[in-house]
Amino acid sequence: MTNEQETPKKSNKLQLNPAEKKMTKRLFWRNMWLGYAMSYTRQQGVAWDWVHAPIYKEIYKDNPDKFWEAMKRNMEFYNTTPNMNGIVSGLAVSMEQENAKAPEGTFDTAGISGMKIGLMGPMAGIGDTFFAGVWSLILSGIGISFAKAGNMAVLLLSIVGLIPVIAVRWYGQKYSYKLGSKYISKAVQDGLMTMFTKATSIVGVTVVGGMIASLVKFPLVFKTKINGNEFALQKIFDQIMPGILPLILSITCFVLLRKGKNPVLVLVGVVALGFLLTFLGITGA
Repeated sequence: MTNEQETPKKSNKLQLNPAEKKMTKRLFWRNMWLGYAMSYTRQQGVAWDWVHAPIYKEIYKDNPDKFWEAMKRNMEFYNTTPNMNGIVSGLAVSMEQENAKAPEGTFDTAGISGMKIGLMGPMAGIGDTFFAGVWSLILSGIGISFAKAGNMAVLLLSIVGLIPVIAVRWYGQKYSYKLGSKYISKAVQDGLMTMFTKATSIVGVTVVGGMIASLVKFPLVFKTKINGNEFALQKIFDQIMPGILPLILSITCFVLLRKGKNPVLVLVGVVALGFLLTFLGITGA
């Protein structure tokens, strides 16, 4: 009989200290309001700042300039499925904490913006597909059958429907934050953060380019006959480059905003241009 003692196994669970638990709980509840302050120009950007303001204030309590820089930087365009936002939010907070600890000018905050833009599309795709396209349809089908049978259990479906919502919001935020805080500091030390920043910037630009192609519409309906042949204005532009007009419109708006023009006036200008060109029979549905 041996007296050897077994070495206790280390837990693989990502544990949070009391301060982190308090912060993640607060962030969890504030993230519930992400979808309640939408705008045409920034979508959830303003709500993101409201959600994270007290968190940033605590992170940058020793450096007010960095706090206001973070608030301004995070006012950018952002839009994703609110139920999936905890994953992005947790990573973003862990990166902001690393920025607060890093010496001035050594942490490239473009990586935070790139990460948000790069993840918001995939998170929206997953979240919309599951919560709106799968989970809600399953619950609706069950609810209709219960309602037809007069089964009062249908009243419980709203509670059942919240289970995956709460689970994804809480655990997604918790583990993305803890994984981020564990590995981001090491990435900065090893120089991997620069590569990460470049990669997320490329992904972000790709996502924005895809959004322009899929969401910005500029259809030309003007047609006429020249020497007995049909002339379609849209075909001419498609031969130059498909989607060139949405691209030109988006770049024009971007340049105007970069020059400090009022976003509302830019939006009104786009609407006025649409009305004018439609009235002249150049554009249309």
